[in-house]
Amino acid sequence: MFVRFPLPGASAKMLYAENKGKRGMMSSSPDIRLLDNPIFHRFIKKYGEVTSLNDLGFSARRYMAHTSIARQGEREDRVFIVHSGWGCLYKDLPDGERQIIDFTLIGDAVSLQSTEAEAQSSFTSITDLAVFEARAASVLAAIGRTPPLAETLLAASARQRRILVEHMTNLGRRTALVRTAHLLLELWTRLEAAGMADSSGYDCPLTQYDLADALGLTAIHVNRMLRELREHGFLSIRKGRVEFIEIESVIEFADFDKTIYQN
Repeated sequence: MFVRFPLPGASAKMLYAENKGKRGMMSSSPDIRLLDNPIFHRFIKKYGEVTSLNDLGFSARRYMAHTSIARQGEREDRVFIVHSGWGCLYKDLPDGERQIIDFTLIGDAVSLQSTEAEAQSSFTSITDLAVFEARAASVLAAIGRTPPLAETLLAASARQRRILVEHMTNLGRRTALVRTAHLLLELWTRLEAAGMADSSGYDCPLTQYDLADALGLTAIHVNRMLRELREHGFLSIRKGRVEFIEIESVIEFADFDKTIYQN
């Protein structure tokens, strides 16, 4: 039997509309450390420099699920590094719809603007989300003083660009079935790098509405694509978990390249 993604409340689409533009609960979180974030693991292993990380000016914050962290059209100059949880970047459209640009996961760097200016997209939490955030000016100043730090953050930026190229290709040229499989494989690869997934699958809090807004499809179409992926023997969705039936087959079907998502 095909099991749908969980739909919180009346529907995820209604929840998005109700929370659009609202600020949710946020608190400081001194119990998490920047040094423990995956984005800096290679930096510390390679250079062993800790003082330069302390100069970045990041503060740890926790946001409740469905919190608007940064809003399209508002002046924004913060840089975020995701420590745990799921979020998303999206573009609001005049008709009330949205296009999800990317899902933000552990170790992702999110920079809406390099200087204070109007944000061109919104950043919101899907689950409870722990992040480090700092003013872009502080990060840029630290980068200028520490070339190895610049290398680390540029690598993260280059990886994000590769991810967005794949998203553009999904929307523009891949079939609905292939783009659905490709996105689920992408999320698996990104979570696997952080130790949060294995060859059997991963926990996924996304609703069909979230996937629809990322894939340029309707929720009904996403439902059909997930059913077809199960019927092809590729993967299934059970109780909020993506489970791969035959991982190598779905990788071949989607023409998926894991190396794109490596730093």
